Amino acid sequence: MLSSSTINTNPLASDAINMNEYTPIPQFPASLGGEWKSLVKTPYLKTTMRFKAGTTLPPHHFPSLSRITLLSGCIQIDDLQLSQAYIINDSEDCCIPPFLVHELQFLEDTEFVFELNSNDMIIYWDFEER
Repeated sequence: MLSSSTINTNPLASDAINMNEYTPIPQFPASLGGEWKSLVKTPYLKTTMRFKAGTTLPPHHFPSLSRITLLSGCIQIDDLQLSQAYIINDSEDCCIPPFLVHELQFLEDTEFVFELNSNDMIIYWDFEER
């Protein structure tokens, strides 16, 4: 099963949202507990996200290049196509190619800058048997 989500990244969509405070990520399942702030979408989408230790983002991919720059914490990125795992720590970054099915495991409380080579956040959840 493959599902797609598009997140409304228009900062003017809700005057009630303070873009300097963390808010839930609208298209992520609430059970994942992810939050974001400081969302901008030009010239490309860029935001700061945070997740609690022990959270796993299930298999997913993006149709464009994405980049993660860790501010604090530790993430394990599982490349499900090559069956390899990579650990990134404070101040390290990682580029994820378009269409690469991957899973993220947050090994510590983690905060990172997320960039997507697009003006909208389109995420495809890859809910298939592994």
